[in-house]
Amino acid sequence: MPVLDLSDTAAVKKYEEFVQHSPYGQVGQDLGWAKIKNNWEPRYAYVTDEAGNIIAAISMLLTQTKLGKKFAYASKGPVMDITNLDLLEQLMTEAKKALADDDAYVIRMDPEVLYSDELNTQLQEHGFETRNRNVADEGMHATIQPRLNMVLDLKAKPDAKETFDLYPSKTKSKLKRPMRDGVKVRYGSDTAAMDAFYETYVNMANRHGITYRPKDYFERMRDAFGDNGIMRVYIAEREGELLSTGIGFKYGRKIWYMYAGSNDGPTYYAPYAVQTAMIQWALDEGVDLYDMGGIESQSTDDGLYVFKHTFIKADPLEYIGEIDLVLDDAAYTELVRK
Repeated sequence: MPVLDLSDTAAVKKYEEFVQHSPYGQVGQDLGWAKIKNNWEPRYAYVTDEAGNIIAAISMLLTQTKLGKKFAYASKGPVMDITNLDLLEQLMTEAKKALADDDAYVIRMDPEVLYSDELNTQLQEHGFETRNRNVADEGMHATIQPRLNMVLDLKAKPDAKETFDLYPSKTKSKLKRPMRDGVKVRYGSDTAAMDAFYETYVNMANRHGITYRPKDYFERMRDAFGDNGIMRVYIAEREGELLSTGIGFKYGRKIWYMYAGSNDGPTYYAPYAVQTAMIQWALDEGVDLYDMGGIESQSTDDGLYVFKHTFIKADPLEYIGEIDLVLDDAAYTELVRK
């Protein structure tokens, strides 16, 4: 049955193994992600080949909308080559079966595939609505996930053994500054590590006047991924003083730097030390990519870009954005098109 039955232990294991080992796998598509987003309802579907092997999968989380219709979101999914539109249509057939009793108005996907006019047109010709360049003037948060992402291609320097091997001498000197000033970096995934992260995360949010997630969100993250080698919390300190932290996930072909916190501004450059250590993790694990996440624009006016450009000299990757399979046109018009 291509709709995953969570009570079927063998089927769940088979599904998890596919998502975790697929080159298209993303932590947001892992079954553990639903444990973090515990106020959303999970649904899962997949497609198999003639031998019964899974060849495409989608993990969807559902939430209620003001119209009473449900929004089904496949975070950074589905797990497949999105350019194989025939396979995508097969997967959507199964996804709709998984949602048969949910009264969902849309299935939204945002896979990490590069934007092209050709792919955008093909998706539209296959009946999908796309949200990418047509909403770009609304800024970084026009889509759930940022479309412009800073990603370090570690395959470009296959002989690199240390983070410093990736950079010219000027950048290397900057990255070594925290070390010269006595900043030390360690990592963990237990309660103490997450507590350290949350302290810096809240302090940074308050300094910048931005909202932040409650602590139990990160406690669920620790419970879901802290014991399986997928998640690490990196902690920078100097003489016992907590300075900066970062949370990363090793999944599929990459390590994804997802959350950060800092008590330290430019005094000791501790956030640079955290990044240096996390990139070293990626090199040690032999993954292809180190993903620093999104930016507003490729401009020196964007602080995120300025910081991330220290580590990633290449242009940001522009993803295809959101791909919507509309299930209720009237509701979609009211909730999205308007």
